[in-house]
Amino acid sequence: MGCLSSLYFATPALGSALRSEGHSLSARQSPYGTRILDTGSTFGQENNGVWQLIDATNDGIPDLAYIKTSFTGTNSVEVHIASSSSNFQTRIFEAGTTFAEENDGTWLLVPSKNSELPDLVFIKTANTPSGRVEVHIASGASSYRTRTQETATVFGNENNGVWSLYDYDGDGILDLVYIKTRNTDSGRVEVHVASGASTYSRFILQTATTFAPENNGFWALAPYSSRGAADLVYIKDAQTGTGQIEVHVASKASGYQARIFEAGSAFAQEANGVWSLIDYNRDGVLDLSYIKYQNAGTRTVEVHVAAG
Repeated sequence: MGCLSSLYFATPALGSALRSEGHSLSARQSPYGTRILDTGSTFGQENNGVWQLIDATNDGIPDLAYIKTSFTGTNSVEVHIASSSSNFQTRIFEAGTTFAEENDGTWLLVPSKNSELPDLVFIKTANTPSGRVEVHIASGASSYRTRTQETATVFGNENNGVWSLYDYDGDGILDLVYIKTRNTDSGRVEVHVASGASTYSRFILQTATTFAPENNGFWALAPYSSRGAADLVYIKDAQTGTGQIEVHVASKASGYQARIFEAGSAFAQEANGVWSLIDYNRDGVLDLSYIKYQNAGTRTVEVHVAAG
């Protein structure tokens, strides 16, 4: 799934470019060459928080979630969700949470083991009482009123990259992941992981990667090469060689030294929203998704997906 083959390289390219590091890119019809969804939503254009696609109804299809972290009506962080089954026209959840409005870190939703609603995570990376990066979680089962975890971690406060929770080691427990994209000791993008099993008190990975430091897009770990994998994905949305949104993947199996996929897509360069890889159509292959929250033609938040 998702890996490049010799047949793929032999396919005629619609356009190509050579990046400074010598990696040849191709813009082809597939993968990420065909759009399977372009739609507006129930949400007006807004950027006072975090937009995310995640399954919140247990039907296997990602719903559209908005974690509103400032200018909220409840004076707390709020979670708003529109269902994919309604083509994102019907809101199925809207509520304030146990968290006061705050923007000293990273907010995200993660799958819950106890409810259809995902859990709400705040990775606090600045101004922490402990002087360490902290992980705070409110459960979906409590409609985000009860905090189930609040802990300091092995990381000192830092914000030179992207923080997330992801099951890196495949033990069923979410680990704390830091993709450091600037000011790295190695001069490369680095991946640092603290194990969830140790309550984030022990490093299980600290490594440099094939990528030079860069911040013209979105970095994440994702199961690109196989289910359960933790490959490093970079979706580049500006200053691309192809003039299109590009997807770059380095494999976990190679210690993030080998790039197993690099290509353009059906999307022209654009930075008016959030890009990610997610299996939208449930075919086992990651699709390229774009949540456009400003300058949208429909004047609503839009969801766009190109098939993987």
